[in-house]
Amino acid sequence: MRCIRCGSVNRRRDGYTRIGGQRWRCNECRRRFTARSSSAFSRRCFTDEVIALATRWYVRYRLSYADVAEWLAERGVMVSRSTIYRWVQRFLPLFAQAAHAHRRRVGEKWRVDETYCRLNGRWAYCYRAIDQDGQVVDAYFTERRNAAAARTFFERAIAGTGSTPERVITDRARCYPPALRAVLPSIEHGCSRYLNNGLERDHGHLKQRLRPMSGFKRLASADTFCRGHALIQNLRNGFSTLTVTVPRRLRLLRAWTQLAQAI
Repeated sequence: MRCIRCGSVNRRRDGYTRIGGQRWRCNECRRRFTARSSSAFSRRCFTDEVIALATRWYVRYRLSYADVAEWLAERGVMVSRSTIYRWVQRFLPLFAQAAHAHRRRVGEKWRVDETYCRLNGRWAYCYRAIDQDGQVVDAYFTERRNAAAARTFFERAIAGTGSTPERVITDRARCYPPALRAVLPSIEHGCSRYLNNGLERDHGHLKQRLRPMSGFKRLASADTFCRGHALIQNLRNGFSTLTVTVPRRLRLLRAWTQLAQAI
């Protein structure tokens, strides 16, 4: 293990951290460091495995922050639900960033639609898209259902995936034609209620997860959660090189463990 400051391998043991990890001291620059000093989990009072597990449990299953805290307490880990909330908001984007390099290439035929969600007691919208294979392209949470919101969704989806669709299927909502003319003026745009049945069914996975919740409180946290849920679905459905040869029931566990090591 090299020093995180000067890169020297001349080091010695220097006790243990509060959570039992080995601490080292560089003999050259006198810097103290541990095995996770260069990771996103550095300076956290809990182990990497506990943080990753709590984040995965919350996004995958229909649990509240209090439920996750109770499950961890039964396993001897006492953590408050506000801490779990901070973990979810902090680490979900990092997991998504680490998984991007292992993601299967997005297809060229997209189906796009928005679904209703609650935000501070009012209806808001989550724009989502899947390709012809069922892979979730992206998700975008917004308070508005207009051309500007649809345009932002398309721009972010194209920038995030590095893929430009050749055909987009939407419903007859008036927000999509002007957004597509501005972002993708030369693509084929189809409007059909029935061709979007696959996306409507995919919406159900997100809606089932949101049902036990009393709605979102903050727009930023809602967007983070929706994009994190899309990541969970893609990993479970095998749209990643991390889960190609893994049985479906173990895909998320295997991929999440490797992503935790990468961040």
